Amino acid sequence: METPTRWQLVQLSLDGCSFDQLVEQCALFLHNPLVIIDNTYRIIAHSHCITAPDEVWANAVQRGYVTLEFAATLNNWAALKDKNSRYERMTVSQITPLRRRFYHISFRGELLGYLNITEGSTPFEEVEEECCHLVTQLLAREMYAQYHFGDARRKSNNEEVLLQLVAGNFVNRAHFLGQVQRSTLNTSCTWRVLCCDLENFLSYNAGEDDFKHELLELFPYGTIVIVKRILVILCEGRYCDPSDTRLFARLNRYLKAKGLQFGISDPFDDLFHLRRYRDQAMQACRLRRYLLQPEHLYTFFEEVKTYALLSRIPRGERQLFCSGPVLALWQQDRLEHTEYLLTLRIYLQTNRSIKATAAFLHVHRNTINYRIGKIRELFGPEFDALNTANQILLSCQLLQLADSD
Repeated sequence: METPTRWQLVQLSLDGCSFDQLVEQCALFLHNPLVIIDNTYRIIAHSHCITAPDEVWANAVQRGYVTLEFAATLNNWAALKDKNSRYERMTVSQITPLRRRFYHISFRGELLGYLNITEGSTPFEEVEEECCHLVTQLLAREMYAQYHFGDARRKSNNEEVLLQLVAGNFVNRAHFLGQVQRSTLNTSCTWRVLCCDLENFLSYNAGEDDFKHELLELFPYGTIVIVKRILVILCEGRYCDPSDTRLFARLNRYLKAKGLQFGISDPFDDLFHLRRYRDQAMQACRLRRYLLQPEHLYTFFEEVKTYALLSRIPRGERQLFCSGPVLALWQQDRLEHTEYLLTLRIYLQTNRSIKATAAFLHVHRNTINYRIGKIRELFGPEFDALNTANQILLSCQLLQLADSD
């Protein structure tokens, strides 16, 4: 790809190119790969046109944020910065063989983030300091505009696109693409949808705007709408990564304080089909009650997929898919008011743990041993076979759904 001149780079920025396009052109301009980190240490962009064989940063880009170790290094800027540079710069070479150079991205005295240049095919000594400074200025201008004017733009564009997607108002993909181009939504990344039923919340608590403002503190890059008392958050997958334990610990505390529950969809990469994943998130909310002991107040659709699949079987036909012995237990429980089927399901869901089953049902272990003994007599020697156990558990879960209808 052709290397842009300084004037072309400036003109590109003035013409209103996207942030990702600007990063690509800046990488070509500096002849080295770039990673842009915001002031919360999240990776918000990186170059694709020029890359480097740097496993540490490849992993960081995939995660979407730098490690705590590296965040601590950046936080110790005053002590570690290069003393011989006229600009705010730090050179790091301890973690990988490739040197990295960081520059402050600041606008009007406000630190917005960091430019990370990895020394690839072009040595740092061959890159003019003024060129790096120009790049930080152009990036700062765009980041400042996004941070300080992006809320209104997201409200008028991103939120409008999300509202139309939720309502199913786009006639076709061409219609959708025409609208999404006027927003800041990135169509080349993965997404997740988070949903929550607010039916009994907004009436007694904060208004919609206050509530959305609180959630934006948790998901600052998310787009949030409330439609018919259903909260919908559209969030890039990298900002809703299940491995981000700090984020989800904060989310769980927030949900506990508010008395709410969230459902979270599978990741997806086609915004046009957002309604499918909105439905997944809502199903996760509804079906979490069937989980044995939900650990959190948020539920990923992955956790309830079995119940989602079984719930597609028409109610009147569910018994047709159950094994005979399980149906016999179910009918016995209904007639004699016993709990053999519940005991069996908990026993299988706890990996055949007598202790865990007894604790969950709040009964003595001898009671569970007695019940499992009776159940084993009903099923015979195949009770302990893996395939049989899977069929039995699916039958139990089907009847669990039937009992709740």
